[in-house]
Amino acid sequence: FSYPVGPLQCNMTIIANPVTKEGVLVDPGGDFELIKQVIDSNGLNIVQILITHAHFDHILASKDVSEYTGAPVYYHPDDRKLWLTLPF
Repeated sequence: FSYPVGPLQCNMTIIANPVTKEGVLVDPGGDFELIKQVIDSNGLNIVQILITHAHFDHILASKDVSEYTGAPVYYHPDDRKLWLTLPF
């Protein structure tokens, strides 16, 4: 599944096992309600959230998606300083 989300329409992607429905969500850049709808309508269990880089257009819905799914968020250690400056 891939959808443009957020103010800059960054592509959010979900890679999921069609049998177990476990999935990894990449770059939740905004539009939490849309992301939630995709997860729910497909019966997915998101087990990880991956951030390709910590620019705002790739992470805006990270906190909401993590809280909703219980999935941890992973990003490159070099992005930690930028991650910590983001407004959530």
